[in-house]
Amino acid sequence: MSKKYACLIPARGNSKRFPRKNIALLKGKPVLGYVIEAALSSKLFPDVWVSTDDAEIASVVRQFGAKVHTRPPALAADNATMMDVCLNFMDGLDKQGQSPEVFCLMLPTAALVEAEDLTGAARLLDEKSADMVMAVTSYLESPFWALHESAGFLKTFFGQEYLVASQKLPKVCVDSGYFYFAKTEALRREKTWYSRKLVGFPIPRERSMDIDEPAHLIMAEALMDAQEKLPAEAAS
Repeated sequence: MSKKYACLIPARGNSKRFPRKNIALLKGKPVLGYVIEAALSSKLFPDVWVSTDDAEIASVVRQFGAKVHTRPPALAADNATMMDVCLNFMDGLDKQGQSPEVFCLMLPTAALVEAEDLTGAARLLDEKSADMVMAVTSYLESPFWALHESAGFLKTFFGQEYLVASQKLPKVCVDSGYFYFAKTEALRREKTWYSRKLVGFPIPRERSMDIDEPAHLIMAEALMDAQEKLPAEAAS
C-alpha cells in the first residue's frame, strides 16, 4: 500500500447521552486508547491525530502515542458536523504540504476495532476501485420486520409481504460506527460518507459494539472476554 494516508479520530469532550464516554474505562483502559492503539498498529498512517476541545482527552491522546489536533471552538458546538471537522483537518494538512490521497475517519468509541480491520478496508478500497469504504455489520433482527405505531396500534413498517423467513429477505447491512476510508478527492467532492461508489468492510456481529451508552461498556467487556476465550476453546 503505497498511498499516503491520514487518520483522524474526533473526540469531543461534551457528549450529551453518555458524558465522557470517549475516555470511560473499559477493562481499566480508556475507550479511546483502544482505538488509537489499533490505528497505530495498522502501520497505515504516518501519524494518528485526535481532534478534541478537551484538555483531559488531549492528555489521554498523548499518553497513547497519538497527536492532538486542537479543534476550533466553532467546530466543538452541537451544530458542527463530522464532515466540517474532517474538512477543516484536511485543510490544515494541505497548508502544511501533507495532503493525503486517502483519508480515514475512526470513531473514538470503536473499542473492539482491530488493526487488521483497517488494513483490510484499505485493501478493499483499491481492489474494488471504490471511492469510499465503510465498516458495516449485520442486523440482530431484520429491519424488514420493523413495526411502527399508527393510530394507536402497531403496523408493519415495510408491509406484510416482508413477513417471511429471514433467508428470503434482501441481504442488508448497517454502518457499524467504526471507521470510514475515503479517497480525499471524492470526499471533498461529495461531502458525504455515502458516496456513489461505496463498499462495505464487514465487522463480525460479535465484535461490533459502538459504545454510546453506559450499558455498552458492560456488553463490550463481555464481548472482549468471549474473544479472549475463543482460541483456547478451539484448541481443546
